[in-house]
Amino acid sequence: MPQARLVAPVPFLITVLLVAIACPAQADAGAASRHTIWRDCLARNFKVQAALTARDLAADAAFQACRAPEEAYLAALTGSPLLDEEDVARAGPLLAGRIRAWLISNPG
Repeated sequence: MPQARLVAPVPFLITVLLVAIACPAQADAGAASRHTIWRDCLARNFKVQAALTARDLAADAAFQACRAPEEAYLAALTGSPLLDEEDVARAGPLLAGRIRAWLISNPG
């Protein structure tokens, strides 16, 4: 009989949390629209800054310029019945890192 594999709870919970946060279709309409606003702000600002400087510096500048939409999105996630403030505080930097990598790797 095959032996059951143990799944470490922390990575599994982080993965579930990232999926819940990264999929705005799962969130309420307010959080989904705030996610779109934040992502569009980042993309727009990154495009302008990338024409002037290195891509990693452009990503940093885009995050600085879009701080208010980011905070509004994270606040909307905190209002979700699936997540609490602590969940959002832990996942926020991971989500930002994921979007930063998307900005830098996006060729256009």
